[in-house]
Amino acid sequence: MNEFEGQPFIMNFSDHTILEGEGEYERVKEIMENESYVGCDWMVRSEVTIDFPINSCIFIVHFYQNREIYIVEYQSSSVSDVFYNSDIPCLSMWSQDKGWNCPQPHPDLIRDATEFWKHFWETGVLDSEYLDEKCGKRIVDYTDYIDEEDDE
Repeated sequence: MNEFEGQPFIMNFSDHTILEGEGEYERVKEIMENESYVGCDWMVRSEVTIDFPINSCIFIVHFYQNREIYIVEYQSSSVSDVFYNSDIPCLSMWSQDKGWNCPQPHPDLIRDATEFWKHFWETGVLDSEYLDEKCGKRIVDYTDYIDEEDDE
């Protein structure tokens, strides 16, 4: 079982390739190449469900051959307050741990809930070429997260 910030979670996928590769980029790439997609651009579309002990969320995610991940649909676990929402950070942490790039929300999602997605972009939880262009270069400041005792 996976864990995020002390919460156990189970991640499920609708796509058999992602399931078979256990979400790991290198394994998914190998499966795709074995299916004659060597040297080709490919994309795997999967519904991703994250089940936490008291709620769950659903994403539609596109996984690309160049490690890019795009969130194209999102059904929240009912926590709309960005400071208490575990869905997005959990998906981001999981994807990067599995060898994918930091996820990006589709521009249509951002246009529908700009402040929600902008928060996760500003804090470095998500990437977004759309917000990079719209808002300029972001500066992610991690100094609040660095323990001063670690510097000694």
